[in-house]
Amino acid sequence: MPVEYMPLGSFVDIMTGAPLSRAKKLAEGDELVKAKVLIPAAMAAGRIDDSLIATETVSKVKEDLFTKKGDIVVKASTPYDCSFIDEDHEGLLVTSFGFILRSNSQSLVDMRYLATFLGLDQTNKALQEMSKGMTIRLIKKRDIGDLMVPIPSAEEQARLAAIFIETQKHKEVCRAIVEKSELLLQSEFARLVIDSD
Repeated sequence: MPVEYMPLGSFVDIMTGAPLSRAKKLAEGDELVKAKVLIPAAMAAGRIDDSLIATETVSKVKEDLFTKKGDIVVKASTPYDCSFIDEDHEGLLVTSFGFILRSNSQSLVDMRYLATFLGLDQTNKALQEMSKGMTIRLIKKRDIGDLMVPIPSAEEQARLAAIFIETQKHKEVCRAIVEKSELLLQSEFARLVIDSD
């Protein structure tokens, strides 16, 4: 059975993050808020690195610009990384580096499936073809809203999302192994070469 395609903007609300310089501009009488800020460096390969989340004092910002469980955050510049927001990453302020995608049709698309689709190499290439700019290739809100998304059955969406989740877990284990291997190498090098002097 052929899969139906729909424009992304027809089933999610797309919001541009807050310019951090404007959010940090404090006028007399402004209510100050300490906010955890999702910065571009904290997003890579479908995950959020908690150690890179910044904390800033900002003026009151629209509640919609803070992440909610089930949202997807997409970088507006290459490599257009995206991250699905789970309960551990609710309440992060998204700055103007990215877009917040929030479902406006609970039954149509599993947001984990959508994050899987947006994380594919072929989707990244399609976004690059839409992007504008010479030095920094930016995608516009309108363009990402026009991206055609395949909408398989709910069962197939759930299956693909489950594969994505398992792949992410596998990547985390591999990352941890690489980090430990690097530490072991450095430690052994120091012990055998540097300390032996």
